[in-house]
Amino acid sequence: MTDAYDPALRRLALALAPKELRARSGVYVGVGGPSYETPAECRYLRRAGAHAVGMRKKSEAAAARHLGLRKKGLSLITNSAPAEKKD
Repeated sequence: MTDAYDPALRRLALALAPKELRARSGVYVGVGGPSYETPAECRYLRRAGAHAVGMRKKSEAAAARHLGLRKKGLSLITNSAPAEKKD
């Protein structure tokens, strides 16, 4: 599913976001849940291009896209997966 979120709304949200929020575009990957990703899953998702992972937005985005609605997704990242160890 490409362009699930409206590009114009994405640009508008980024332009209006306060600098201290450090808002940026990224790739949100939806997974089944509830779960917390294992280190191996985190490595896989990073290599696949994911910037954020969650369980909620994927079904709503698909339904809205199917109905032809304009949609903008916003996520507040509250925890991050540990970085890979570099040997």
